[in-house]
Amino acid sequence: MKKTLIAFAVLAASGVASAQSSVTLYGLADVYLGSTKVKTTNAAGVTSSLRQTVIDSGGFGTSRFGLTGSEDLGGGLKANFQLESGVDMSTGAGGTNSVFNRQSWVGFSGGFGVLKLGKMYSPYDEVKGLGAGAFNEIFAPANANVWASNNYNANPSNSIYYSTPNLSGFSAAALYAFGENKTGATGTPPNTDAGRLISVNARYAGGPVDVALSHQQEKANGAATNVKFTQLNASYDLRVVKIRAAAGQVKNGTTSLFAVAPATIAFDKSREFQVGVDVPLGNALTLSTGVARGKLTLPGGGEIKSTGFGLAAKYDVSKRTFFYTGLLLAKNEGAGSAEVKTDTFALGVQHKF
Repeated sequence: MKKTLIAFAVLAASGVASAQSSVTLYGLADVYLGSTKVKTTNAAGVTSSLRQTVIDSGGFGTSRFGLTGSEDLGGGLKANFQLESGVDMSTGAGGTNSVFNRQSWVGFSGGFGVLKLGKMYSPYDEVKGLGAGAFNEIFAPANANVWASNNYNANPSNSIYYSTPNLSGFSAAALYAFGENKTGATGTPPNTDAGRLISVNARYAGGPVDVALSHQQEKANGAATNVKFTQLNASYDLRVVKIRAAAGQVKNGTTSLFAVAPATIAFDKSREFQVGVDVPLGNALTLSTGVARGKLTLPGGGEIKSTGFGLAAKYDVSKRTFFYTGLLLAKNEGAGSAEVKTDTFALGVQHKF
């Protein structure tokens, strides 16, 4: 439960309090003990392996803290802001490259929907986890070693975002991020085009059904082509079990699929799918399992196939704190490259405030 730190705004000139403004501090602390083994077999059939045991952050959800606030402007219109930073619970390190590396935006909301300016999560990212199961971090079958679509910009800077109001379960969102990195001598064409990012989603959430179609295009500074991400995510809640599924593709992308050289692989297309279930056992315990597949089509021919299997359990000890444990098995193979097998086991705890 979030703790409201400031339930009023102080008017600078008069010191009069207004109950229509609020600022809230919130956060999530997640830390785990984990062990990962990577076994590699190269094209010559030589096998090597490495096991690493760690205390790390973000096994079930990314650790973070932030401030969010709103002011009632009247007539149903509100001014809003959010500042959010990631934190590594195992070292205390903050977000990389910026203080608020996750979100930093200001905007408005009302009957027209929501408008934001700054840095925020893209519409593609907002719905990507719907088909991933309850355990969408280190135990997710479609983790970074399996799905190339995980190599996307989740929270672009310099963005303008709009989402519609919910209309009988239907909603949509769109974002445009300015690259602001055009290069070249002033007044001397040709200049190098700036990068850009476009992201959209359309969603229906009503009763037991939650389904969303999303698309994102990313163009780097001076690039000739866009990297295109498309994904369909869905879940169906039968109460005794929640069924999840996802399917998608990426065009003109790169991925760090393998744990060994070549570290980065360029591909023409990636096709991906996943199915899984969440099973509640009583009021406190939830089990989740799923399987994911990915296939890369490489330039000039050849394929790389990837498979992931995840199994996890979550036990609630309160509304804000739970323990979790799980196992992830992943394999990448094909196109004459190394075969890489990865297994991860972890036990952790998460607390929200």
